[in-house]
Amino acid sequence: MTDVDEPSEINITQLWRSHSTELLRYATLLVGPHDANDLVAGAFAKIGPSALGQIMNPRAYLFRVVANLAFDQRRSQQRRQVRDLHALLPTSGGAMDSQLDVRRAVAALSVQQRAVVYFAYWEDLDAPAIAEILDIAPGTVRRHLANARHRLRKELS
Repeated sequence: MTDVDEPSEINITQLWRSHSTELLRYATLLVGPHDANDLVAGAFAKIGPSALGQIMNPRAYLFRVVANLAFDQRRSQQRRQVRDLHALLPTSGGAMDSQLDVRRAVAALSVQQRAVVYFAYWEDLDAPAIAEILDIAPGTVRRHLANARHRLRKELS
């Protein structure tokens, strides 16, 4: 190992120590406890030693990667669920359970909405801070939060 490689590895280790716990909480909210560890590990795997010096805000980068991985996983699960439902129920019909609990209602939100809800309510961040972490406009944060609130009110009432 050369001297050039050592600082990058130390920085990745420091990043892990500094951010893995909060990333795990965030990932757990987005995908549940069973897949959260995989998302966090995948986020850190995306940071190679050569790319580490090019990332301006590693914390924000890691949160964005976790959100993107969660979005990819959610999209894959939705495709699988649609395929499975078509196999089980060839005709569309049946009533959905009207008594959704909060976890199911939050899980029904889009990944972007869940991310904004997480940062707004669990991390107590305002729209500009959330926008910086997710690398989106503050107006987009407010829109996602308003849409999430509306959907949660509708599903939980």
